Amino acid sequence: MNKISTKPVEYYSDFAVFLERITGKYGERRAVSWFTRRQEEMVKTFRELNEEVLQLRECFCSRGFAGKHVAVVGENCYDWLLVYLAAAASGGVAVCIDPEQSEENIQQMVVRGDSAAVFVTASCRDICEPLLEKGTAVEDLFLLNGKAGTGRHTVEQLCAEGRELMERNGGKTAYDIPIDTKQTAAIVYTSGTTSLSKPVMLSHQAILTNACESNYYAAAGPKSFSSLPFCHTYGMTCAVLASWARGAELIFNGSLKTAMRDLHLSCAYSLLTVPLMVEAIHNQIWLTAEKEGKAGQLRKLMKFMRFKKRLGLKKPHRILEDIRKKSVGTIQVIICGGAHMSQEIAEEFNLMGLCMLQGYGITECSPLVSVNCNDWCKLESVGLVLPSCEVKFENKEILVRGKTVMNGYYGMPEETEEVMDGEWFRTGDLGEMDRDGFLYITGRKKNLVVFKNGKKISPESLEEKIRRIPLVKDVLVYGAVSGVSADDVKLAASIYPDPERAGMMSSYEILEELQREINKINDALPLYQQIQMVNIREQEFDKTAMQKIKRYTV
Repeated sequence: MNKISTKPVEYYSDFAVFLERITGKYGERRAVSWFTRRQEEMVKTFRELNEEVLQLRECFCSRGFAGKHVAVVGENCYDWLLVYLAAAASGGVAVCIDPEQSEENIQQMVVRGDSAAVFVTASCRDICEPLLEKGTAVEDLFLLNGKAGTGRHTVEQLCAEGRELMERNGGKTAYDIPIDTKQTAAIVYTSGTTSLSKPVMLSHQAILTNACESNYYAAAGPKSFSSLPFCHTYGMTCAVLASWARGAELIFNGSLKTAMRDLHLSCAYSLLTVPLMVEAIHNQIWLTAEKEGKAGQLRKLMKFMRFKKRLGLKKPHRILEDIRKKSVGTIQVIICGGAHMSQEIAEEFNLMGLCMLQGYGITECSPLVSVNCNDWCKLESVGLVLPSCEVKFENKEILVRGKTVMNGYYGMPEETEEVMDGEWFRTGDLGEMDRDGFLYITGRKKNLVVFKNGKKISPESLEEKIRRIPLVKDVLVYGAVSGVSADDVKLAASIYPDPERAGMMSSYEILEELQREINKINDALPLYQQIQMVNIREQEFDKTAMQKIKRYTV
């Protein structure tokens, strides 16, 4: 095995200890920053972050919320982080809810999480306020990023209240709350790509172990940028907490509309993101080249650089470096997770001088299970398994055991029993491992298309091939019932064309072009793997906050 540069890992028993120790080590360093609509930079140091969490924790305790469930509903913002940390540090549970859900789903998630208090951004206030009058467990509602005089207390006001209480007590907390490392710190709902979301209970130990080990293989540098939602484990554990664990600054974004603007303003070293954003950046590079009449020149340059790379000459060409700087600014490393990343796109970014690291995670594992290394990366793989995780395979399904596995689904013992085999969690993902220990994901068990002759195929492999067609923005492959029985199916592709490339083309011209390209793909595949039906979508697919298609809604 090649020599891998791993980093030392320090572990923490709970969030209170974590905050105390990183503040002791990194005090006046920048911990977190973001940009306002006017491009003003806002910054908090580790010391300022810890002080405000302690103040909010004190307020939680005095108001009787210590040890209770606290829902956080809204877009990424600094107050969101404060509430999450204060809830966990006071022995309670942060119930993390995706604001992109339907109004009914948001209300159900708050209720299912037995939330005593709800913290919301302005966009979710009207959705959550009725819960105060519906006989639920909700006792009070507070505003994230709110302004005084709007009828509800804001996080800023609660921090001020906690600060006064601590000042009366000589600057110390009046509450000593013991926390067990295995007690639940957060309830995070699954993304719900193949079924309805489930509330996952993650312990202090699980989240913090995962956050610290996120730095074991992948080196993300002193400044990381992320627009990943805090309400999901990838954004919270791997972006926010992992950055703080190594004393790095996390620059976050709260709106996809300003994500690229903020990325360039951040001057960050690494970007944590999902394949959709990587594909969008890649697509824009080639669209620009096509509009400028330079696509042919770019293809020749890419081909030349691939040849140089095979000779061991890895220094990127000046033109490709300029393209990289225009597209992602100062970014040197892109860590991608949440869905499968195109190997072809990753290779092209590599030729531009970007280190592309793909990882694999699932909410029930806090989430990271494996990730690639900067100094030894296999682009088609999702990397090496983290030290605290064990992986095994049963009929190609990936099972995981270790400290980062969930405590179970909250209030759902039967569903928990379905996925737990003793200490082993059944991920539902299919995969394999090579002799070097690199993990590969081959599909999703629930997505398998099964034919009458017993043959099976993972649609993900075909989707990746179809996405390479320039006219395709997104695609979903499925088994369309073509006979009397449920297993009498034909492979079908539902395609959303790229609006910019489709331009003034008619539906017939789009379908004709797509069919021509899919025929080329089919020619290289055995008959049972060939796409036999193609339909065009007029609207984008319904997606989760992690930008994964909700297959069960299609």
